Amino acid sequence: MRLSAVWGTIWLAALAAASQDSPSVLPALPVFGRDTVLVYRIENHDQVDSFVVRIAEFTPNRFIEWENASTQGTVLMTSKAIAGAKIFLSARLFEAGVDTRGKDATTLWLSRKSFADLKANGRAKLAFDSVDCWVTAEGTETITVEVNRVPTPVTVLRVRDEREAVRWFLDDSDNPLMVRHALRKYTQTLASISTDRQNTLRWIKGKKLSTPR
Repeated sequence: MRLSAVWGTIWLAALAAASQDSPSVLPALPVFGRDTVLVYRIENHDQVDSFVVRIAEFTPNRFIEWENASTQGTVLMTSKAIAGAKIFLSARLFEAGVDTRGKDATTLWLSRKSFADLKANGRAKLAFDSVDCWVTAEGTETITVEVNRVPTPVTVLRVRDEREAVRWFLDDSDNPLMVRHALRKYTQTLASISTDRQNTLRWIKGKKLSTPR
């Protein structure tokens, strides 16, 4: 075998090994905006329910409507809370038939600062459901979510609080959405994301679509 052929074989082998060692790049999620629909599956002991969230405004404020099998409402999170809130509420803002305002708290999404602190420092002092506690980042992993009807792997940051509740958030500083929440026999898991359907909003219409104050 010629020397050039030998070196060619070695180079191809090295290239193949390098490609195997390199981490695969996951597909990017579509940009969230008006009419993005999130569907969660909730399991609590033997009960199973769906929880649907429709986004009316994603930025600078976050304005959403939600519904489950029996009721619905809306939630507004201000741009200030989205940027720097240290309070994360799991359920308190979802009041049946009520338009609620997060004020200095977020729900479903961590604030950008809280997410940045967890990524940079590995832990942060936050108020989860209004109880101050240390929250620890335990690393990233992959969860599969149906995105526009296609099963899609997404990278998530797993965090654990002092009460042993575990939450997984999208590993995205601009969109740290909660993908999963587990505490004892309760789980809330993001089943699907839809961004390719128009006019999905049911209650936030007309003047309500103007930027809320």
